[in-house]
Amino acid sequence: MTTVLQVLLSAVVSAVVVSAAARWRQRRQLGRAGATFRCRIWSLAGFRPGRHRSGLRRARAVWVHDVLIVHQGWLIPRLLVVPVRLPEDSMRFAAPGEAIGFGKIPLVMELRLDDGALVAVAAANRDRTLLAGPFLAAAIATLTPRRE
Repeated sequence: MTTVLQVLLSAVVSAVVVSAAARWRQRRQLGRAGATFRCRIWSLAGFRPGRHRSGLRRARAVWVHDVLIVHQGWLIPRLLVVPVRLPEDSMRFAAPGEAIGFGKIPLVMELRLDDGALVAVAAANRDRTLLAGPFLAAAIATLTPRRE
């Protein structure tokens, strides 16, 4: 019985090590594409206002021309390639509870994709220009801090 447990534990540890190495390699390659930023991305299809977003995974992203490349996942790394047509509107300050974990005044940018879908990306206020990427004009509305 002990040998079965040892084999099982060894297999789990090996899987975690391999997964961590794959994640490290992907993040290193993502960093070579440009400056990355922490973010959360979600689809706005069927979204109800006021819904809490704390369950969404954090990710790292980088803009390559008009494509947002997003790295998600810890044990099972996943790379999302998000081809963006244009921002739906100007960047905005996040509603309370909309983007938890990105400081006091996080930012949200809604993006219209090439296929017509609508997604939102949230990031910290300090990452404003990285979040805006090639659409810097969308960040103008958030240059003055929101009064609380």
